[in-house]
Order: sequence, then structure tokens, then C-alpha cells
Amino acid sequence: MKTMIKTAGAASLLAVAVASTSAVAAPLAELGFSQQAGFGTPTFFGGSLSYKPASDVPNLDPLAPAGTNLSFAWEGANDPVESSIAIQSYNNSTAPVADLDGTPLRYTAGFAGVDGDGQWNAGDWWVIDTITQTNNTLTTLGGAIVDPLWVVDTLANLRIYADAARTDLAYADPTTTNSISFNETLNTDSEAACAGPNPLETLCDDIFTASSDAFAPVSFVRDGYRYDLSFTLFAGTSTDNGVPAGTSEVVLNPDGTITVYTPEYDPGTSSIHVAMSYMATAVPEPSILGLVGAGMLALGFAGRRRKQVQAKKAA
Repeated sequence: MKTMIKTAGAASLLAVAVASTSAVAAPLAELGFSQQAGFGTPTFFGGSLSYKPASDVPNLDPLAPAGTNLSFAWEGANDPVESSIAIQSYNNSTAPVADLDGTPLRYTAGFAGVDGDGQWNAGDWWVIDTITQTNNTLTTLGGAIVDPLWVVDTLANLRIYADAARTDLAYADPTTTNSISFNETLNTDSEAACAGPNPLETLCDDIFTASSDAFAPVSFVRDGYRYDLSFTLFAGTSTDNGVPAGTSEVVLNPDGTITVYTPEYDPGTSSIHVAMSYMATAVPEPSILGLVGAGMLALGFAGRRRKQVQAKKAA
């Protein structure tokens, strides 16, 4: 009888502890965010193309990483028309819902990233950055192209808010840095003449390479819930002389790097999007975890005591 009372008491304690976890307030129905990203000073590796620092566009956002630029450019001595790369960041009020060709932004076929309700809810993928390359065809240079042509650090400051109006800061991610390298290619008269992969078959596709480290998930806790933020990179619309013409191509490599192929149009643009999503999970208070632990301990002790009593009776 005593053993049954102990077991019942322990079970009651555990039930109270578990029931307490359901008393946690509901997760926030909608979050807000702001992203400020920019490029550091690129490192160029010589060859026939050179960096044009006079074309840098400084990032003047006071919340952006200090000393970053929104774009930079390069050109060749025999082809003095510049090519460039630019980054645009968004918040939950300015984030785009459609790409340049009018299709909903998505990162894989059949998966709509934005449901159109104007709210950043759990499970929604929203674009936080768009990187756009502006390309001018290169056919003659008078010298070799060095690969990679340049390497640059992209730096970003991300803030998450507990409200869509972005007045209640819930989490500020420390400045993240991701290195991007770029291989420039010449347009040629045959695909066989391309020095590397050419999946878009534009003779010859330009190639970006980035580490996946900057897309690692991050988490924060607010009002009894843990919010897990996930990030992904997906292809955006390319244009040929201003007309939408397919997309870039994103490849996740086995070694953890990401390769992006962009087309050689004359002139042309090609975009890549960084998107973010979140999920919310209840986190028990420490006192609740203590009750659960005590309950489990009591149940284990009672079970062990019951076995001892039964063993004595059998003897």
C-alpha cells in the first residue's frame, strides 16, 4: 500500500509539472526584421581586368556594418565598359514578394516563399537580401583572366523584432561575414571553348563561390519560446538587354560551398536572393524543468521500491 501511495504521489507531481508546461503563453503571431548588409573592400588578383574604386557606392545606413559598400565595379583595358555587383537589403515592410519576371519568390519548384498576407509568420520564407550582378560581354582582353578575379567579404547586421512595426527589438545577430569569390569568363564562339562548367549555356557562364557558414541557423529565446532562424540562398531572375531571360543557378556542393552560375548576356543582370524563415518552440521555465526532474526521480524510486517489495514476497 505504501508503495502504491508513493507511486501515485510521484505520478501526480509529474502530471502537475507537465501540465505547467502547457501554461506558457502563445508564441508571437508575427515578427518583424531588418537587414543591413554590404561589401567590404574587394581583393583583385590582377590579370586583364581591374577594380574601379571610383565606382564604389558607400553604404550610408547607420545600422549597417561600418565601412561597407552597396556595390563595386571592374573593367578591362580593351573593354572599358564596366561590370558590377550590388547588394540590396530589406526589412519586413520592404521585402519583395515577386521576382523581376513576376513569379512569386521561391527557392525550389512548387514552394512559395511568401503567402501574400503581408505578415512574417512562422514557416514563411522572406527575402532579406538580393545580390545583383550587371554583366557586359567580354570578347577580347589582350591578356589572361586570373581566377578568381576577385574575393570580397559580405558583412551583415540582422535584427529581429517582436512586432511588425519594428519597435520592440527581440534579437540582434552579431555582424556576420561571408566571403564570396568570382570567376569572370569570356564569351566564346563555342561551348567547348569554355574553361569550366557552363550549365546555363551562355558562352561562358560566370561563376560565384561562397561558403555556407553564413547560412547556419541561429536562435534566441523570448517569452518562453525559442525562435530558430533558418537561411537559404536561391536563384533569381536574369535579364538579357532588360528582358527577363531565365534564372541564375545555385548548386550546393558536397564540400559545403555554394556555387552560383550567372549568364553572359550583353548587357545582362542576374540576381541571387537570401531568404530567412523561423519556427517557434516552447521552452519550459527552469522551475518547471525542476518539477519534471523531481517527478521522474520519484517515479523511478517508487518503481525500484515496488520491485524490492515484490522480490521479498516471492522469496
